[in-house]
Amino acid sequence: MTEAANGSWPADRRTLTSLSLQCGINAFVYSTYLARLPEIRDQSHVSTGAMGIVMMIGNLAGLLATFVTKPVIRRLGSKPVMIWGAVAYVGALPIIGNSSSRAPLIIGILVMMIMNSFVDVAIARQSTDFSAARGRSVMSRLAGVYSLGTLAGGLLAAAIGAVGFDVSIHLIILAGLLAGALILVAPGLLPSDSSVRDATRANVSRWGSLLPLALLGLASAAAAPLDSGPGEWATFRVTDDLHASSAAAALAYAAFTAGMCVGRLAGDWLAAKTGTLRLLLISVGLSAAGLTIACIGPIVFVSIAGFMLAGFGCSVQGPLLTEVAGRGEGARLTAFFVGNRIAGLLTPLVIGSLANSFVAVGTAIMLATIPCAVVLGAVAPRVWRASASLSAHRPSGEANPIASAM
Repeated sequence: MTEAANGSWPADRRTLTSLSLQCGINAFVYSTYLARLPEIRDQSHVSTGAMGIVMMIGNLAGLLATFVTKPVIRRLGSKPVMIWGAVAYVGALPIIGNSSSRAPLIIGILVMMIMNSFVDVAIARQSTDFSAARGRSVMSRLAGVYSLGTLAGGLLAAAIGAVGFDVSIHLIILAGLLAGALILVAPGLLPSDSSVRDATRANVSRWGSLLPLALLGLASAAAAPLDSGPGEWATFRVTDDLHASSAAAALAYAAFTAGMCVGRLAGDWLAAKTGTLRLLLISVGLSAAGLTIACIGPIVFVSIAGFMLAGFGCSVQGPLLTEVAGRGEGARLTAFFVGNRIAGLLTPLVIGSLANSFVAVGTAIMLATIPCAVVLGAVAPRVWRASASLSAHRPSGEANPIASAM
């Protein structure tokens, strides 16, 4: 057996570096796009309302693309899908940045969101195979890299925009740099997808039934608002409910993000110490406790501390569910991402509608998220039992994807 087959650090480092770099690239693309969105809107000569419709069209296209990722990755493999999908994903930036009318803007956003779906699923496929081959999960760390990349990309874009640097030139230069970084991604990726997910026919049939897939999709959908809701609405809670300054509002968002980054970077270590299901259930409790403190506490710094705890709590939920979804045939990843994206579309609509009607922002956040925490806590054990049943029927003699990379 080769040194790589034993899970040696050089082989681990190559693959982990490639996956981390891809996560960072994805984060930079999306956070830069969001940070400079007002200038993109003005340059394309569309109204704010029209911009919202264009963004919703892009999100719906990404959701629909999720349904075809399984057959495409099964036919081509996750490595080529990730490489070419990432090239198109990065290449959408200059299209968006140089759009002077609605048509090229729509084309650029459609390309970006569709390719985002393919790259996300390919990363999940590679990451779960890699974690299974080395015997230690990397999902939370990769999610932590994405969070750090999002924060860094957004701050850099804000700084560049503050000095008046043209958005079209900015996105062209960034796309060139990220395309260069993609050259470093390919060598470390696993060359073929592991047979770990290809269990016996009987077991695949059992897991392929609608109920287990529906439970996984429901768990993913329940976790999404716990992640996106506080991040999107923490600033409004502090300014509208507590009448604090914009600086305090920014601090609330930063606290939530910081809690999430710390939790994700420590998540793999915590999972090894406590077990994945136990860690997920603990995280649900911390999310609910943090959101309750953040949304009920009448003092600004108490609310900010609550958002930090909520960020720490929800940080591991997505990575843990992604890893469970990746331990089987492709329908599981499809179910996971469909649930996640549908909930991501609905969460801002639900919270915004509640906050605009008859309740405070904090109450709206709780009404949208606390029931999700209850659902996730109730559904998670059944999802884990189904995953354990699949693992018990894995075929022997599987090839180690890290070994085959050498």
